[in-house]
Parts: sequence; structure tokens; C-alpha cells
Amino acid sequence: MDIFDFLRKTVHELVGVPEEEIRPESTPSELMLDSFDVEELVIDVESKYDVFLSEPKFETLSDLAKLVAAA
Repeated sequence: MDIFDFLRKTVHELVGVPEEEIRPESTPSELMLDSFDVEELVIDVESKYDVFLSEPKFETLSDLAKLVAAA
């Protein structure tokens, strides 16, 4: 499972957005993620990929995937 697939699955589990509607260019607000959901998403991805993202700033899920890949 690549990073984006993990993010897609996790967003679906957090807020129930159908996976087929979650795209790399999707923003947290488009996906109805509030600040707590975003924090949970970051914690989940840090745990899954054994990385630490110091104050991650991202506009899209693709941006977050790139941060994880670079960590």
C-alpha cells in the first residue's frame, strides 16, 4: 500500500468520505476534515511509516504524502 492509498483509507475511516472521491489534490476542507481529524491523520501516518512530522503544513493529501516520503 503506498502512502496515498493509506491516506485515502484513513480519511475514509475518519469521516466516511467514499474512497473513490478522495483524490491526491483533495484538501482537508474539501474532505470535511476538522483540525482534530487532521491531527489524527498525521498521527496515524507517523505511526504507520515510523516518521515524525514537525508541524506539518500541507494544502492537499498529495502534499502530505510528499512530506512523509521525504521524512
